[in-house]
Amino acid sequence: MSGCDRRTYTFIDRNKIDTMLKELESNGAAIKDCNPWYVETHQHGIKLMAEWNEALLSLTVSVTHRNWYVSYKAIWNTIDSLIGQISETKIV
Repeated sequence: MSGCDRRTYTFIDRNKIDTMLKELESNGAAIKDCNPWYVETHQHGIKLMAEWNEALLSLTVSVTHRNWYVSYKAIWNTIDSLIGQISETKIV
């Protein structure tokens, strides 16, 4: 995957993971497995994979699928906003 379809967020603890998963589900997403999580958003063909490194408190999110008309910028704006609402994070 290229750099535009993957981001890593730091200072992500278990509580923040649980909050994010609940928020995604409340917005209609289907989540499979557990670390890594596979997220089907049911919006514009967007599918994500997220992997949490508990030791480093980092979460890496990858865009695995999207419809051609959805820009990576739009996807990351939404994800960054969600994570920013949950806590202050540093995007790497």
